[in-house]
Amino acid sequence: MTLIDKDYKDQLAYLHQAGKFNNGHTAYPLVKDFIEKYQPTGVLDFGCGQGGLIAAIKELHPTIEVAGYDPGNPLFQYLPKRPMDTVVSTDAIEHIEPDYLDATLRTISEKMQRCGFFRIACYPAKKHLPDGRNAHLIVESPEWWRNKIQSIMDVDIVWENIQVVDKTSKWPNVKGHNYDVVVVKRQVK
Repeated sequence: MTLIDKDYKDQLAYLHQAGKFNNGHTAYPLVKDFIEKYQPTGVLDFGCGQGGLIAAIKELHPTIEVAGYDPGNPLFQYLPKRPMDTVVSTDAIEHIEPDYLDATLRTISEKMQRCGFFRIACYPAKKHLPDGRNAHLIVESPEWWRNKIQSIMDVDIVWENIQVVDKTSKWPNVKGHNYDVVVVKRQVK
């Protein structure tokens, strides 16, 4: 199944080489409570950038198996073959090409055995792709994302938080919300 266009993958690779997606080390505080509550045996960081969150989880939770996927980084360009207990994705899902969003959400659901944590930026990015497009290819409301997750993924939403983001003092268009959501796989009846 194709999750990304080759031209877009090349643009992401260019940005990765330029160090533009290197904030994963700051994402651990976002997932800390989730990890402590759900005690996963394995974590897939979907959209892991340079692997900073992976390194933090390995250091702070050495018994957790951690893997990463990021099509723009040659070190993480392949999805793990087997599912993981949990999937986390921080500031990555909004970078998915709209034509591949449904397939990507289905893939995330297939790779997640038990639960997941997602932070989705619902505002334009300060970064732009080499072709001029905003790096956040999908800018939608938290409600839109809630409906999309519930309609595509085989999950129930068990917690969500919506935060206002306003960075217009530095970047004129960077205003909206962060949508944090915890999901659990639906039980087979």
